[in-house]
Amino acid sequence: MTGPVKKRAYSSTVRQEQAAQTRARILEAAGELFESNGYARTTIAAIADRAEVAADTVYTIFGGKARILTALIDVRLAPATGVANVLDRPQAHAVRDEPDQQRQLRAFALDMAAVSARVRPVYEILRTASAVEPEMAAIHAEMDTYRLANMRQVATWVAAHGPLRVDVERAGEMIWAIVSPDVARMLCDARGWTQQQYAEWLEDTLVRVLLPDAHI
Repeated sequence: MTGPVKKRAYSSTVRQEQAAQTRARILEAAGELFESNGYARTTIAAIADRAEVAADTVYTIFGGKARILTALIDVRLAPATGVANVLDRPQAHAVRDEPDQQRQLRAFALDMAAVSARVRPVYEILRTASAVEPEMAAIHAEMDTYRLANMRQVATWVAAHGPLRVDVERAGEMIWAIVSPDVARMLCDARGWTQQQYAEWLEDTLVRVLLPDAHI
């Protein structure tokens, strides 16, 4: 009985790898089409054709176009890490574990600037689609709620290493606003700031609004 068990285990591993590769191809195809054609003009059939899979496969894996977009955002948030939350990445853990508040905020700003550069094109698709499609509006609101919860967690990490100007809940709301994709879009896409310029502004702003005067 030992032989067949090993064979089944091997077959199961192969199937899992093939399923992951198929999912990745669909997301890559969808990302290319969303960015070139827009959300409304991109169809499931077009995504399936670009990914070289059947349309039914796309529906089976994702259920619909809206969830393809959210899955794509998740992948851009935490690429190649296998984690469900952006705060579970090694870069976020480095922010959590840094004992100096100002260095914490510097590391956080650099990480968020890098994340923004990856996610912003797809998040912009979600933002514009949410203005005309109720389902996308609900997803946009859902993701904003998740983002607020994450920023409150970051505020907790910073508060664990020293005093803040405001209470933790208010600090989380301030981080949520400052690191908003909309602010990054205005500064980087509309005004042409580089990723480094944006990171430096984030650090300076977060330090000034969150930490006591002695840290400035």
